Amino acid sequence: MNLEQKFPEKRAFITGAASGLGLAICERLAAKGWKLLIADINADRLAQADRQLQGLGAETLSMVIDVTVYESLEKAASTIQEAWGGVDLIFNNAGIATAGAIDELTLEDWRRTIDIDLWSVIYGCKIFTPMLKQQGGGYIINTASSAGTMAPPEMAAYNVAKAGVVSLSETLKIELCKDNIGVTVICPTVFVTSLGESIGTDRHMEKSLRKQLEISKVTPEHIVDDLMKAIERDRLYVMTQSDAKWGWRFKRFFPEFYTSFMGYFYRNRKWIFSD
Repeated sequence: MNLEQKFPEKRAFITGAASGLGLAICERLAAKGWKLLIADINADRLAQADRQLQGLGAETLSMVIDVTVYESLEKAASTIQEAWGGVDLIFNNAGIATAGAIDELTLEDWRRTIDIDLWSVIYGCKIFTPMLKQQGGGYIINTASSAGTMAPPEMAAYNVAKAGVVSLSETLKIELCKDNIGVTVICPTVFVTSLGESIGTDRHMEKSLRKQLEISKVTPEHIVDDLMKAIERDRLYVMTQSDAKWGWRFKRFFPEFYTSFMGYFYRNRKWIFSD
């Protein structure tokens, strides 16, 4: 069953919708005539995305939202309920990147990363679940990262936040199945996105991450291809890149060897950790 057959009213809410993966998701849905409530903290980009999506055929509402503010997401839920009588797809997608050794990361780095990358997802799930239950079903899609499954060094704050998103999604996949609510979590490695703009220092790992983002050949559209299939098939994990899939399997089946293996390459600055 394709997405439009599964959700004939075609209503979606997307955070981080003005760029990167969020915009690619919106573009895919807009081309199919979905109603979209798009949210982002960047007002200029959001206005541009709104015009673009309307041009593709979507009916849109747009809201400038700080996803770390619970009441902002509550307002979005009320808006979509009043406008369209409910929602079918919830994309908790807004996020930032942070990297640095444990003694380099400030407490503000930790708070900001966890507020945006984890608490906003918790808020979105908590606020929209009652609506989905009341209307008899729907779907929640949370954007995590392979950082949450593979725990690379010098990315502790980001890893913790994204691991929380993975764990939350795994929990809700089971908890909400009785309510006809599906859950998918997106766990990519590096792909072409605006995420690098959120990196604000010249720490070694942040410079390395920006470089990887610049040279990646994987686009948001590749992720969206897999994501739409996952929703149609009610799959939990979206791991498009082979390094995401094999790294996750390696760590799950051989956890002690995995940490020794990664530690060797990290200590000796080889492979992805080379200067």
